[in-house]
Amino acid sequence: MQLSTNPGGLAFHFSSVKRLSDDELVAAPLGKGIVYKKEAAEDWVEISEGLTDQTHINRLQSYEDQLYACSNKGLFLCSDGTWHSAGLSLGCYHYKQYGQVGLAATVCGLWYTEGEEWRTMMRSDVTVYDFLYLPQYVVLGTNEGVSILDRMTTSWINCKLDTSVTSLAVHRGTIIGATEHGELLAGNRRGRFDRYRMSGAFIFSIVSRGQEIFACTDRGLYRVSSIGGRISLMALKIGCQVTDVDVDDQRYYMATLFEGIQCMAR
Repeated sequence: MQLSTNPGGLAFHFSSVKRLSDDELVAAPLGKGIVYKKEAAEDWVEISEGLTDQTHINRLQSYEDQLYACSNKGLFLCSDGTWHSAGLSLGCYHYKQYGQVGLAATVCGLWYTEGEEWRTMMRSDVTVYDFLYLPQYVVLGTNEGVSILDRMTTSWINCKLDTSVTSLAVHRGTIIGATEHGELLAGNRRGRFDRYRMSGAFIFSIVSRGQEIFACTDRGLYRVSSIGGRISLMALKIGCQVTDVDVDDQRYYMATLFEGIQCMAR
């Protein structure tokens, strides 16, 4: 069931979508700020006040009803419909919260904050696109490949892959991700990573939502699963180029390149 498509007069290429509480949807048209609407409404409203010119939104993120925008101009926080700098002006690709600590993947490594001031955490020599903050390991997807910090021994494993790793997730104990060339990346449990090309498809990103993991591709939306111990992709929506996805108990919300924001019953 499709509830909405292109927000008229703005843009129809979307990089990110987020469902908030109270049936609210927020989305990022590529290079055109941020738009918002109630789920049942027909029209989108632009909410870009406070964003600087030429701001490109890489990802929207929300925590405790606070909405964040990761952009090429830094990390922004929305308050009463207006965007304000969250104190980090470096190009930002991902933001996550762990208790009172905020972590951001940036063009100069992984940064953290426990209040208002941001500090470098690790690998300021590389661009970090995504990260996993696990009990024993910190895993970084970078412009060089994958870097893994053993938090117990403070030792690094740097897997240079001749490609950037742009998104990461953990599927049944295995680190998986997507590369800048649209490949599926998977740990082989021997200290290395294998890369797979999905026939006829380009994987834009691997996205974790609760207990589910999705592959957003130029052929549609897939759920990551396993068959016989091997990673498999199960098609959920075919025929559109999906760049991001969010979910609730009843629906999938998909950002697409050419068909606006799509909504589909689970």
